[in-house]
Amino acid sequence: MSCMRRGISAFALASIALAMPQAAHAGPDRTVLPIAQPAFSGEIRDSMAVSTPSPYRPVRPPEGAPNMFLFMADDVGFSMSSTFGGPVPTPNMDRLARSGQRYNRFHTAGICSPSRAALLTGRNPHHVASGHIVDLSVGYPGYDGHFPASAATIAQTLRLNGYNTAMFGKHHNIPPGESSAAGPFDMWPTGLGFEYFFGFPHGESDQVRPIVYRGTNPLADPPGMPELFDKRMADDAMRWVRNHVAADPDRPFFVYYSPGSTHAPHQAPAELVARFKGQFDQGWDKVREETWRRQIAQGIIPADARLTPRPEGMAAWSSLTPVERDYALRGMEVAAAMLAYQDEQLGRVLDEMERTGVLDDTLVVVIQGDNGASGDGDRAGVTDEMEFMNGVRADEAWLAASIDKLGSEYAHGSYAEGWGWAMNSPFPWYKSHAGMLGALRDGMIVSWKGRIAEPGSVCERFGHLVDIAPTLLDAAGIPAPKKVHGVEQMAFDGKSLLSSLSDCGGGAPRTQYFEVGGKAGLYSDGWLLSTEDLAASLNGPEGWQLFHLDKDYSQSQDVAAKHPGRRRELFALWQQEAKRNNVLPVRVGFTPPSPGAQPRRQFDLWGKDVSMPAHPNGLMGHQLNGSFTLDADIVLAGPAASGVIAALGSRFAGWSLFLEEGRPVFVYARSTKPEDTVRIAAGNALESGAARVSLRFVSQGPGRPGHAEIRSGDETLADGDIPGTFLLPLGVGEQLDAGRDLGVPVTDYATPQGVIEGDIRRVSLQFD
Repeated sequence: MSCMRRGISAFALASIALAMPQAAHAGPDRTVLPIAQPAFSGEIRDSMAVSTPSPYRPVRPPEGAPNMFLFMADDVGFSMSSTFGGPVPTPNMDRLARSGQRYNRFHTAGICSPSRAALLTGRNPHHVASGHIVDLSVGYPGYDGHFPASAATIAQTLRLNGYNTAMFGKHHNIPPGESSAAGPFDMWPTGLGFEYFFGFPHGESDQVRPIVYRGTNPLADPPGMPELFDKRMADDAMRWVRNHVAADPDRPFFVYYSPGSTHAPHQAPAELVARFKGQFDQGWDKVREETWRRQIAQGIIPADARLTPRPEGMAAWSSLTPVERDYALRGMEVAAAMLAYQDEQLGRVLDEMERTGVLDDTLVVVIQGDNGASGDGDRAGVTDEMEFMNGVRADEAWLAASIDKLGSEYAHGSYAEGWGWAMNSPFPWYKSHAGMLGALRDGMIVSWKGRIAEPGSVCERFGHLVDIAPTLLDAAGIPAPKKVHGVEQMAFDGKSLLSSLSDCGGGAPRTQYFEVGGKAGLYSDGWLLSTEDLAASLNGPEGWQLFHLDKDYSQSQDVAAKHPGRRRELFALWQQEAKRNNVLPVRVGFTPPSPGAQPRRQFDLWGKDVSMPAHPNGLMGHQLNGSFTLDADIVLAGPAASGVIAALGSRFAGWSLFLEEGRPVFVYARSTKPEDTVRIAAGNALESGAARVSLRFVSQGPGRPGHAEIRSGDETLADGDIPGTFLLPLGVGEQLDAGRDLGVPVTDYATPQGVIEGDIRRVSLQFD
């Protein structure tokens, strides 16, 4: 492949190459980690007065090893930002592109957890047991969600070589049942080599009222209306950098900065949303075309790159009703504001690194998405991303009533499918379509002062997330370890891209498979084999499409009929790669994991400060929408005491049993639609002091009606019917809380965060 920049002198290339840290260094053996301390070199006699000590020498990185700042966004897509020709201004990413180099053939794994596994380990996702989102882990070698000890992460390797390591933001690699206070914590950032973590250990987070962790401990919510999480994350990263520089300015650091935006829920400051009013009125078909033309004009994609057509079954902009258009436009304006806000926070962190004097010696890698933009928002977008899963149908009246909620804490939404497709221009499809470039290809920027041969250029070398770990080690002059903590290490599946900073042409021959949920692809030296139905295409090449990407940048023309021999050859290669990387057995779509051990039926929360996960990654799984009995022993501080007894989920899908001036109240929310939220309240208050309150909830099944009854002893205080139950509480990361309601509340309470005025002795939850 050619490089999309003009030639550079041999002298300049040589100068840049000489400035790079070299992998071979005199000094300790860095292939076996931890690095052994030198033998004692002093002299021991009867007393210290006449003995000679041997000073302790902490492990340090090789001389000249840079700081490293690794940024990966979420669900942004190849063409959303202005940096890659998109409609959303991202001036801070633009300035990195001007000082660095953009990559227009960089690839992800097509969906979140597998991409993050590849980034952290330098190995293919199934090779490290991460073939699908970790919430759906199941007991097969390619899918159990636990990185093997033979695949040390980049953070572990850098830390054991003397780097200070920190992670901020989203970590979506914790297997089911391991995100509670009981651990285990091996797959948390602090178990994967990060000495410091500030963020959330789930697939998504509310931006207004997130449940944030420092290390493995959840933090108390800040008082009042907090800053959006992206700003809190930037503030914490800046604080960490300042403290690092003050304590040990000569020690390099590795920061992994991973914002959860622009994943759902889409939430952004109202003033930023207003800034984008009218910017997308032409609709997604036109926005996608305009982006494609800008990309060609700016040299971001080849001049002969074709714009791929809208997939069959996806709504044309012209087919939307006026209400649908208004709703879809607001959804895109919110998403654009969210990306703009993310870029602002990145700019603040970069400014602080510049102010403290570390930016010039920092290798900055910015990956603009962990997969392509998302198409989960249906025809016009959604107010609640799990509306369909929870059996909620949004008619036009509901869309019209919800427009003003979009972007606020009262919506947990995502933009329309068509916008997700448009944000991947010029490629076909979007996130999770693992044989299509709309899922796989994301923009990347590398900036490193004095090391880029031609700042502002665009490089066409093939790259993949598995290449990042070997690239960072190469830049630091650190070899890939052969043994870590006594365990032999598997080889990297990726290759260093460091040489592309001085010459992006050529590159070694590459083969890279892709697979998510039964959609698959294989890249090999300029060709891409692709199928949308792997289960039906396992036994022969006939169900696969073939694209010659060297001549067809955007994957626009299936040439399988012209090259049947090449298709057979690549299919055989895909079979080899699938076997080598543990891709089989094929998992179709988002099928739930196979049943394992008998689920627990009883849960006891012994106090008003106890919480446990309440989502598919937690302990209760499918029981969350079933019948149950809740018994609570409480102490009321007074006759008008208020606060939560127990709460599960949020206003978007959840329930809460609480006190309101001494009266027990039960609220059940299937969604934020008024008819989906039921309130059942007792007529009389409980007496002060010790009391026992029970709740009996009978469900006819997910999505079907239920009945709730509040009791005190043998007395029924209140009861009522629930018109429909949810499948799962929302959002991901929400919890079952006793004595409070952390994160997004189920309803409004008289006390901050619903903290009970009194005490919780015990809440016992018994599922049928």
